[in-house]
Amino acid sequence: MERFNSDLHLTTSQVAELLSVHPSTVKRWCNDGDLDVDKTDGGHRRIHLQDVLRLSADRAIPTFLDPFQPYEGHVWTAVNHAVDSSSFHRVHSLAMGWLTRGYIERLGALFHALGRHPGVPFHRFCDEGVRGFMREVGETWRSGRLRVGEEHMVSEALVEVLVKLRAEIPAPPAGETRPVAIVGSMEGDRHNIGGLCVRLILESHGWEVFFLGADVPVEDFAAMQRTRSADLVCVSFAPPNTAADMKRAIRILGEFYQDAHPYTLALGGDLSESPFLEDLEIPFRELGLFGSLEQFDRALGDGLGVRNAAIDIDEVA
Repeated sequence: MERFNSDLHLTTSQVAELLSVHPSTVKRWCNDGDLDVDKTDGGHRRIHLQDVLRLSADRAIPTFLDPFQPYEGHVWTAVNHAVDSSSFHRVHSLAMGWLTRGYIERLGALFHALGRHPGVPFHRFCDEGVRGFMREVGETWRSGRLRVGEEHMVSEALVEVLVKLRAEIPAPPAGETRPVAIVGSMEGDRHNIGGLCVRLILESHGWEVFFLGADVPVEDFAAMQRTRSADLVCVSFAPPNTAADMKRAIRILGEFYQDAHPYTLALGGDLSESPFLEDLEIPFRELGLFGSLEQFDRALGDGLGVRNAAIDIDEVA
């Protein structure tokens, strides 16, 4: 068993990624004595996070850990646990601790660092990082351990994170023709988080998105689709909306559907109680029900919304 198995001992590759330099530069710093090095029983270099941060401060090299002093070690451990083990438990635990202490800006900075980390796919950041944390916040609120105002502060902080992440998406080439999507949250849903995640995924795939925000009447989705000749309409669902509300939305949008303005309808949210669709007329070019943004992201890669093909609803849902 190797001696240096602490979460705070970094490999040369991890140091290189943290400092945005080439691994050969890190090895040179180790050889020159600029970085203190331990070695595992197998002879592999391990560098303590504290020594890396000392070097970054001395040489004015920024890192994503800079906003978290003196909690850099906590953040490094939590983020890398999410990267390496696909578990966001430590991120959520750290964020919840900061929430109860009122450190909302620090909480937002944590999710921003996680959302832009190259080792965390964006759909997983949304599904497990953001959605998982909001689920935990909701449970804590229902148990009486959080106030409504605190839950709202978390929601606003995560919206700000998503807005910042959107600003980092590369702009499409000027004059490029792009498919068009309408995105918003179902009436009754006063949070923008799910819809914003969908917007960012679409824009990262090169779509032009008209974002309607939260609490949108079903009829407005149909009207905006016709106005913008959209190829895709995405409706985000969250409690208190239910499968019955989703079924009602499908029925209303079907009534407004015009063959002269064909589009794909994508509905996303909690599908633990899926709507019964057998008695509904489905006029849309395609219909997709998505329980996760990973499913939605994969469907986009396969051409969702821009091809004349039917989706197997049971398979996607």
